[in-house]
Amino acid sequence: MAEIEPTLLEIIKDHAVGLVGAPTRETQIADLGIDSFSIVEIIYEVEEKLSVEVPFNANENPFGEMKTVGDLIDALTELIGK
Repeated sequence: MAEIEPTLLEIIKDHAVGLVGAPTRETQIADLGIDSFSIVEIIYEVEEKLSVEVPFNANENPFGEMKTVGDLIDALTELIGK
């Protein structure tokens, strides 16, 4: 399995709109400029590259209480560990 953090940072960088520089754990999710279509693409890529199934409901906020990219990385790490 690929390493979670660098893989996720690369996927996010490819979909972020208007982000100056590369995303880090401290980057605010709100600053990524990711729309709902990009969220679906990101989830697909994460599932493909990390061999994990990400539960997703298009009618809910996919980020929940997550505020930073680090929060997202931690949640994904926990999901993979289950």
